[in-house]
Amino acid sequence: MVAGRTKMKGFIQQMGLMFLCLACLSLVLSQKVFAVPGISTDDLVKSSEVIVVGKVEKASCHWTKGTVVTRATVKVNEVLAGNIDKKDIIVEYEGGKVGDLELKLSDAVSLTKGEEIILFLKTGQSKLDGTVFVIEGAAQGKYTIKNGIASKNGFTCEKNMDIVDNNIPVKELVAKIKTNQ
Repeated sequence: MVAGRTKMKGFIQQMGLMFLCLACLSLVLSQKVFAVPGISTDDLVKSSEVIVVGKVEKASCHWTKGTVVTRATVKVNEVLAGNIDKKDIIVEYEGGKVGDLELKLSDAVSLTKGEEIILFLKTGQSKLDGTVFVIEGAAQGKYTIKNGIASKNGFTCEKNMDIVDNNIPVKELVAKIKTNQ
């Protein structure tokens, strides 16, 4: 009976060690998987239908079709590229929190009420209903404006970080956008 317990204890220790190794390997691999290639401002301009400067008026999260979706209303202050005739636009993206359920995605963008932003947008089909704007380049397609500086966050570049404009004066970014239309 004692020999059986010793074998069982050894087996449990081996399984625990194997689980720990797999968890560490998974963590290392996940860090590599979640890194994305950097996208230049020029490429974002070329792939966007509309680029706006605005302010997030409201954002609400919804559970739909097996996922969490956030829908934000953005008051457009200036259209830098493309054509829209609305002063308020709807931007939708996957992720957010409904009750105790929260969905966070790597390279995901988030919009918070009150934020001053520059968004690179395309039209897309809503997961809730109708047509909405989606952010081109995920987190790389959103700049937050504070004290005259446009900044990006929410992603990790695996390569090409040197082509990503980050922490750039708003006037310089706007000039770059207008030059590359």
